[in-house]
This record gives sequence, C-alpha cells and structure tokens, in this order.
Amino acid sequence: MKIVILTLCLATAILAQEKYDAVDDDFDISEVLQNDRLLNSYAKCLLDKGPCTPEVKKVKDKLPEALATRCAKCTDKQKQIGKKLAQEVKNKRPELWKELVAHYDPDGKYQDAFQDYLKP
Repeated sequence: MKIVILTLCLATAILAQEKYDAVDDDFDISEVLQNDRLLNSYAKCLLDKGPCTPEVKKVKDKLPEALATRCAKCTDKQKQIGKKLAQEVKNKRPELWKELVAHYDPDGKYQDAFQDYLKP
C-alpha cells in the first residue's frame, strides 16, 4: 500500500512539473492590447528587434516549444491569454501578425494546429 501511495505522489509531482509556471497567469492582456507602445515593444522583443522585459522573455523562450506541442504544457489561463492575444493581433494588426508568423513558423508547419486553436 505504501508503494502505491508513493507512486501516486510521484506521478502527481511529475505531472505538475509538466506545466509552465502559473505565476504569470494573472497577466492583464487587455492592457497590452489597448496600448500600442506596449504591444510594439513586446512585438520587437518577440521578433528579435528590441530588448525584452523579463516577462516577455519567458514567453519568447517557451514559444517555440509551445507551438511545437500545441501548448501541451500551458495552463488553461495561459491558453486563454494566448488565444485572445493571437485573435486580436491577427484581426487588428495583420501586418504584425504576418511578421510573427514568418518569424515563428516560416515553413507553415503549425498553421493547421494554430487554426484549430483559434476557433471560438
């Protein structure tokens, strides 16, 4: 019985580690989307055209893996934030969206998965 409990505890610990940190889940994406200066600054970081804040650097570092794994390690809140950000940028700043897609998916290998992700 002790082995079963120990195994369950270990499995739970491993599964918990397989998600990205939820520390930034309280991030207010609306503030970024309503502030062109802030959005442009974040975009420059993501596109390797400018400096990064520590928060955006975390996203930038994890973005290639998140795209490749369909955000398998993202928390529900991170998925919600990412979806809102992607939809807003795609609809309201198509030129920026094209730059981001060209930078992070130059071969178009994530397009089908991403279109599924963006569906309402």
